[in-house]
Amino acid sequence: MLADVFTVRAMLAEKKQQKLLQVSPDTSVIIALDQMREAKVGALLVMEGEHFAGIFTERDYAWKVELETKTAARTTVAENMTPAQEVISCTRFTTLEEALIRMDDHHIRHLPVIEEGKVLGMISIRDVMHGITRHQIFLAQHFMESTGGRT
Repeated sequence: MLADVFTVRAMLAEKKQQKLLQVSPDTSVIIALDQMREAKVGALLVMEGEHFAGIFTERDYAWKVELETKTAARTTVAENMTPAQEVISCTRFTTLEEALIRMDDHHIRHLPVIEEGKVLGMISIRDVMHGITRHQIFLAQHFMESTGGRT
């Protein structure tokens, strides 16, 4: 059980009550941005029904809309998202350390959790850092208890 605490599975279990934040590819960028603002998140899953089409992030907006002088009201998420085949993802069994390394290696802040083509959720770098911190606190407390407070 201790090993499971340090995986994406445990993090998803904690986030279970949160619904998947998603838009369809034909959603306008301005509506997607409004959803992100309302939910206070930096990325949305792009779904065509049950099919994962990609991810739309704040960075996609900044780099593919603003810097290319497009209009958020007149462009769709499909035109600006990172398509599914280019998305870096993980599974429930990915450790938080592996997730952090993957995020760092690819300079990204969000990882969709995908298994057998099905989206199970999405984690952010904030989620991962929070999970790692909690795990380290747990280990320190366990160590202190097992040594009777002596180091």
